[in-house]
Amino acid sequence: MITTNVKSTAGSAVLQRLPRKPARLRWAVGLAIVATTSLAQAAEPALANGKTQAFRGAMLSAEQVTDERLATLRSSGIGAIALELRGGDQRERERKACQRIVAANLDLCYWIEVARCKELADQHPAWMASLQGHQEWRRLFKDPPVPGENEVVKVHPWVPILNQEPFQAQLDRVRGLLESLPAAKVVFLNDLQGAPSACGCGNNLCRWTSDYGKIRTSTPIEKDAAQAFVVAVKKTASTSRIIPVWTTECEEADGAHDGPCAGVGCYRGICWKAYTKQLTPVAEQCETLGVLLPYRDWGRDLPRYGEPAGWIESAVTSFAVMPARHQAEPVSASRLIAVVQGWDVTETQLNQQLEAARRSGVSGVLVCFAKVEQAWQPRLYRWK
Repeated sequence: MITTNVKSTAGSAVLQRLPRKPARLRWAVGLAIVATTSLAQAAEPALANGKTQAFRGAMLSAEQVTDERLATLRSSGIGAIALELRGGDQRERERKACQRIVAANLDLCYWIEVARCKELADQHPAWMASLQGHQEWRRLFKDPPVPGENEVVKVHPWVPILNQEPFQAQLDRVRGLLESLPAAKVVFLNDLQGAPSACGCGNNLCRWTSDYGKIRTSTPIEKDAAQAFVVAVKKTASTSRIIPVWTTECEEADGAHDGPCAGVGCYRGICWKAYTKQLTPVAEQCETLGVLLPYRDWGRDLPRYGEPAGWIESAVTSFAVMPARHQAEPVSASRLIAVVQGWDVTETQLNQQLEAARRSGVSGVLVCFAKVEQAWQPRLYRWK
């Protein structure tokens, strides 16, 4: 794993040695390692001009935005920077990062994590998603908590927008993050679904609900919460393009007893049906969707996908195949932006992801050099 900064002069040197094919997008990555840092980063992608990928972006934290790095990204073919917005004590640094991005003649975009929010989880534990269904998630933790009378296990720090109280609080938080910053060309909204292991199977790709059980500690929204959230954010960021970033669901092979679903019949159960009902109104609202694809963090670098990082192609294809299987309109790859893992990967691994994205036919790629946190921990909550 690479846990170092990347010296930005290396990318152009490697790129100069690469042949370019005008009829086909080609990806390359330059890599040089300098002083160690706490930020997990990989190489900067060098993107040759091509016809199949209209959007070429990088997601950076405010700390990662330097003039040198922006210059290297721009020279390698990146046209947009999605600045991760955290707010709080990062606010002034974010303002300065916006100025640097604009001065570098790059499109200013924002990346906002929605459901995974420690601030709201700690302030309002009742709003967190819960684990009430299957118990297979327990295998993932040493001494997992056992709920007693009037207790429920919560998924810390996940506060999905599928219930009324967190919906409004998350919307207010997003509005606050966007307030007093320059208007962005694109606002990426990540995690508008439920929390990982929604049904209790333990699979990080199971996101179809926030409460799979009878105990409710907040008020459910009957349907179309994600679509309503996007519409509300559009009213706040009226000049920006809003792109929801979606996570695919489990796969049939995940249901093996030693798989991510640990024998739970998620694939043929309610998961994909509920997923499709949530995705369809969002796809009707937004022409372009992002697809979160951290293949290594989610353990999807597996031989069964054929080519290295082949899961990316499988996940992209699912947007067309699975909705159609559940009597809904398919979402073609040409409407998707692949959001790939740029942290804790080698040069080769990043190249393999970019090539898989190209093969999948998506309309663009966003390389996340700032880590997209997806971890969770079970926490007891006394609800009564």
